[in-house]
Amino acid sequence: MLEVEQLSFSYGRRRALERVSFDVAPGEIVALVGANGAGKSTLLRILACLLMQDSGSVRLDGVDPLSRPVRYRRGIGYLSEHVPLYQEMTVESYLTYRVRLKGERQLRVRRRVGETLEACGLLEQRQTQIRLLSLGTRKRLALADAWVMHPKVLLLDDPLAGLDPSFRRQVGAILTAASSRSAVLLAGHEVRELAQWCTRFVVLREGRIVGLYRVDEHSRAALPDRLERLVECGEDAGGAV
Repeated sequence: MLEVEQLSFSYGRRRALERVSFDVAPGEIVALVGANGAGKSTLLRILACLLMQDSGSVRLDGVDPLSRPVRYRRGIGYLSEHVPLYQEMTVESYLTYRVRLKGERQLRVRRRVGETLEACGLLEQRQTQIRLLSLGTRKRLALADAWVMHPKVLLLDDPLAGLDPSFRRQVGAILTAASSRSAVLLAGHEVRELAQWCTRFVVLREGRIVGLYRVDEHSRAALPDRLERLVECGEDAGGAV
């Protein structure tokens, strides 16, 4: 389980996160939503060990990233908003390179890559150069990279951005499958699509949590409207836990 407790962070004098607390368990897909500048990407970067919090704590199955960073990072798969990919490599060679870089044993590399290509719907593109891929396929490859080692937690920054509805459904299916092994925490703006397959929403506003919602406790038809009002106007701040 990923546990975030009283997390705060500032960029100089500007407070980006203020006493943020929540958790994510295996089998869950939790969406961070909020307006631009609410603190979503900053929070994910702290959880991915790219930034260090000012105060508060993070634990992954009891492991503190500040005291045991190597062990913590082994349990994390991170997808940033802008993913650097090697344009001249093929899909398969890129993923093979990434698996080896992450320390997989040589005898298991081919099997792990093959399983991930199939799960992410990339078998037909395995010999295609990355520079020739559509945006949606690149996103799936980046997601495959984050998931390939079956981390305990997947951290995904805006994985649906720029995708058409069919690709968004594909990503939703991939993450639903991934959640059988991993806890999934993602940031996004597409509330209506996310409500179809996320289990919980954490709503951030100016660095603070202003709403926590379990999807199964609300009407899937009404919940997106409620979340959008909260994101845009700050209404309904007493969201159900």
